[in-house]
Amino acid sequence: MVQVQAQAPPPTVRIPRIDTAITVDGVLDEPVWSQAARLDGFHQYRPVDGRMAEEETVVLVWYSETAIHFGIIARDRDPASIRATFTDRDKIGGEDRVRLYLDTFNDRRRAAFFGVNGLGVQEDGLRSETGTSAGSLFGGQDDLNVDYLWDSKGRRTEQGYEVEVRIPFKSLQYAGSGPQEWGFNATRYVQRSGFEDTWTDVRRANSSFLAQEGTLTGLEGMKRGLVFEAQPFVTAAWNGSRDDTGTYSYDDPEPSAGVNLQLATTTMAFDATVNPDFSQVESDVALITVNERFDLFIPEKRPFFLKGIDLFSTPGNLIYTRRIADPYGGAKVTGKVGRNSIAYLGAVDDYPELDDAWFNILRFRRDVGENSVVGLTYTDRIQGGAYNRLLEGDAKIVFAKLYFVEAQYGQSWTSLDDGSGTLTDPIWKLTFDRTGRAWGFNYTINGIGTDFIAGSGFVPRRDVVTAHIFNRFSFYGAKDATLENFTVFFGPSWIYRYQNFLDNSPDEGTQEGNFQFQLRGGWQLSAKATRAFTTFYPEDYLLLETAPGVPYMPASGMDNIYSGRLSITTPTYQMFNATTSWEFGEAPLYAEGSEGTGNNWNATVNLRPSKVLRLEGRVSYARLNRASDGSEYANSVIPRFKVEYQPSVPLFFRVITEYQSTRRSELRDPLTGEVLLIGGVESAPSANHALRFDVLASYEPSPGTVAFLGYGSANTTVDAFDFSSLERQADGFFLKLAYLFRR
Repeated sequence: MVQVQAQAPPPTVRIPRIDTAITVDGVLDEPVWSQAARLDGFHQYRPVDGRMAEEETVVLVWYSETAIHFGIIARDRDPASIRATFTDRDKIGGEDRVRLYLDTFNDRRRAAFFGVNGLGVQEDGLRSETGTSAGSLFGGQDDLNVDYLWDSKGRRTEQGYEVEVRIPFKSLQYAGSGPQEWGFNATRYVQRSGFEDTWTDVRRANSSFLAQEGTLTGLEGMKRGLVFEAQPFVTAAWNGSRDDTGTYSYDDPEPSAGVNLQLATTTMAFDATVNPDFSQVESDVALITVNERFDLFIPEKRPFFLKGIDLFSTPGNLIYTRRIADPYGGAKVTGKVGRNSIAYLGAVDDYPELDDAWFNILRFRRDVGENSVVGLTYTDRIQGGAYNRLLEGDAKIVFAKLYFVEAQYGQSWTSLDDGSGTLTDPIWKLTFDRTGRAWGFNYTINGIGTDFIAGSGFVPRRDVVTAHIFNRFSFYGAKDATLENFTVFFGPSWIYRYQNFLDNSPDEGTQEGNFQFQLRGGWQLSAKATRAFTTFYPEDYLLLETAPGVPYMPASGMDNIYSGRLSITTPTYQMFNATTSWEFGEAPLYAEGSEGTGNNWNATVNLRPSKVLRLEGRVSYARLNRASDGSEYANSVIPRFKVEYQPSVPLFFRVITEYQSTRRSELRDPLTGEVLLIGGVESAPSANHALRFDVLASYEPSPGTVAFLGYGSANTTVDAFDFSSLERQADGFFLKLAYLFRR
């Protein structure tokens, strides 16, 4: 066992106020930098904590009346190996970079972060400690969808790189107008080694990253005032499609205009939007769905909803803003006063030929003690005479640094306005978690009632009780060892029907072990072994028949379903990195209630031939066979290729092409091999072979000020990869212009 040094206490640093103006040019040669506070002595955090950093990092900091300034000096023993390219905003995850965390409310629960690579390309977002994951080494979540207005410029040097950062106080919210104490930390990511270093001595044996931050003092007399933002925008779309007769035609161009507004104090923000534009400039990556039973979660990407989105976070995804699909307008209030956080969202959603849907979503949270929090949620969705209402309370209590208990209870009431009355049922959850350095666990039980409906949330499965007992052991190698970290996750999970679950056996479950290896130089390997069982519910097969009038009776389920997964991830080299995974073994075929075997392979390769050009190729392949006779049940392959050219930070060009070939056979009786009937008619095979092509030109000098010009098309082929039969089914051009005014 490697000996670990005692943890150094988080430092407190007083930063100087210097009322001068400088040019953010990436050159730290102004006299003011010699007067700045100096933050150094970084510690290694990943893959092994409790050691001094191997590369030298210095952060200089001072502030003026209107902004806080940082100077980053990142030295490297092999400066030629530093990864630094012009890339799109928030896409520097594969680069050498430094991230600055500013906990402006000093509550150890939320922090804005500002990251830069060696050329000053920006990433920014929000770190929240309220999120948890049973399969992670550390709690908390980073949300890169949040954008701030700030300045940065970087340059490569003979010793590494230097970056200059200016963050206006108008871009931040903080506790009132008096003297300030802000939580602060800085992390450095060294791609050559795969190491992550932190300014404070952050340890794994803690349920919170932000609880181990340092403190910046001396902040007072900042000039921020009331901030008003207006973002007018215009959009235009010209769409074409092929009708049932095979004729291809274009609709009339569809111009539109709207405005986003925000009024913000130091603690609260008030947002409104009229005729909002919720377009996405990059389509979602296609997902393999040939054997899915429930909806897949797609993250929110639309700008209006992303502001303050962390304050809407709840256990169990009871707030999911993608439920608001095409609103006429919306309003939001978000902020924090003292220990209390509040978030409200109201919107009216357009449903053609149906009543509009009115949404009201409210989330309240209060900090308790040093790191704990309690919350309340209310959602209301009204459409004509139908409604869905939900009321929920939750608490996360952190104690003894390593442990937390999270509890939740909520109830929903739903009326479909069809004379059937009101449906109501609860949701509840209890979690006990330990985040230790060598040993951790997450024990959870979660119940979702039969008639529980989250009309403003994402709860894809109800009438279940799920439980798991996950454990983790981590082992750390000595300095310069080949194996730097070995972690194993293992434990069982079970799924019960909700009604009388204490009296019944589980319907589904797994026992799994997941082994992860972090090797020196940044290589990552993992292996997973699983034994599972499942139930085929008879009510899911009521429409299936073996002959007219003869109902199909599937097997009761499957037991001893063995499967495995292997993956490997390369280091992030100067010009490329890659990852691949392979899943294999037995699998249930849910649509026909039979036993199957399957393979699923995924691979991604990223190439960076120069600092302005990036290429990405990925492929997903899945095949499912019937265990009874080896025949193919389903097959899917999705290759995707992306080219990005970025001659400068604000100017960006992208081309994406993706082909999806999916087929599924007719449903068959596993005992006889005969085709099953659906409503008296033989089930038929299905296939889809589609090519998607997207082009985008983007100019974004700062968040909120953008010019997008794009084209997208959807095409089909008769057979898989038969491009001689390629036929366009739909396409469209789009334009967006927006400008952000701030006062």
